[in-house]
Amino acid sequence: MRATLHKPAIAARIKPYKAGRLVNQLRELSENIGSLPRVERSPDSADDFLLALSEAGRADYLVTGDKSGLLVLERHKNTRIISASDFAALFA
Repeated sequence: MRATLHKPAIAARIKPYKAGRLVNQLRELSENIGSLPRVERSPDSADDFLLALSEAGRADYLVTGDKSGLLVLERHKNTRIISASDFAALFA
């Protein structure tokens, strides 16, 4: 998670002290889901772990910007796969 916050596109939007707070808040909200099921479904096999996480964690949504990968699936089991803008629109 911290590595993502150091990427230039993200670092330009989130100040380091706020990034640290964000990581800490996410840790407080997170839950350990244990072992992951084997999933081989994504167009990019490097993303299969995200589908496994959503399945094991019984996620309602998997939010991604991966237009040519995960978004084309639209769903994985009970998880809807949507863009960040579509997810934000749910709360507008």
